[in-house]
Amino acid sequence: MIQDLQQEGKVVLPCLITKSDVGRTAKNAPYISLILEDCTGSLDAKYWNVSEEEAKLWKVGMIVEASGDLIRYRNAWQLRVRSLKQIEGNPIDYVRNAPIEHEKLKRDVYELIAHMTNPVIKDVVKELIAMNEEQYFTYPAAVRNHHNFPGGLAWHSFSMAQLALSVLKQYEWLDYDLLIGGILIHDIAKVAEYSDPILPEYTVQGNLLGHISMASNLIDRVAVALDVENSEEVMLLKHMVLSHHGKYDYGSPVLPMIAEAEVLTLLDNLDSRLFMIHETLNETAPGTMGPKQFALDGRMFYRKTWEDRENQPSKKNLETNQ
Repeated sequence: MIQDLQQEGKVVLPCLITKSDVGRTAKNAPYISLILEDCTGSLDAKYWNVSEEEAKLWKVGMIVEASGDLIRYRNAWQLRVRSLKQIEGNPIDYVRNAPIEHEKLKRDVYELIAHMTNPVIKDVVKELIAMNEEQYFTYPAAVRNHHNFPGGLAWHSFSMAQLALSVLKQYEWLDYDLLIGGILIHDIAKVAEYSDPILPEYTVQGNLLGHISMASNLIDRVAVALDVENSEEVMLLKHMVLSHHGKYDYGSPVLPMIAEAEVLTLLDNLDSRLFMIHETLNETAPGTMGPKQFALDGRMFYRKTWEDRENQPSKKNLETNQ
């Protein structure tokens, strides 16, 4: 398993190819730049000294047995591939899933909706999720970078909602229904933006329209069906979705202009960034800097020398005080 790779040396790894790009050396010789994945994580790999024919052979979605040398390169593990052999298997067995059982996640999301008291927000949010239920609980939240695994969309939204409950406890004047409802549906149109739960690509609709505008359109359609299209609640739910990227440069057609929309943007950023930081720390040795994270401004993150996943003093103190 990829998560068990802790020291340099020869390895044999059954895995799924999730990225395969052919490059050229300075001498114009072909090589393959790969991302290999299993249900525990992903691994950067380079396959040097391949022929022109072999460079075209290995495709995204193939399950292979990769043999080679594991090395540390720019503060990250990398596999220098010596050989690849295609093997039988199901891609679903080689990708990560949300860290919560599918049916429990579904129950927890609907329980958040059940606590809503505003009938318009409650009905619109419930109908939006119900009409997209299968995809909502099986699609990823992104093609790459964060929560990019089956179930990632619902897990990311639920994680944000859990953070929001703490914010609502501290700032009681915020509206529960609007904040939780906006969080649960802010990425709802990614079920149309992406092609598949596993190894997703952007659809034509996703490229041409994007999930923000498509989600606004979905809200309109549901609101018309429920005869609430002219309500203030629907207008504000649409604003939550349209503004959730926070800046024009990030794709939002409007900026957050209600408090709940500001909170949604901050929590979206917090949850996605902490996910990426956690991922890089998992492949970083204690007392060292991890690899550069281009999705996080090219920063490297340091893993504390005392960090032990099974025995962190800070975790113990937190559990004692609860």
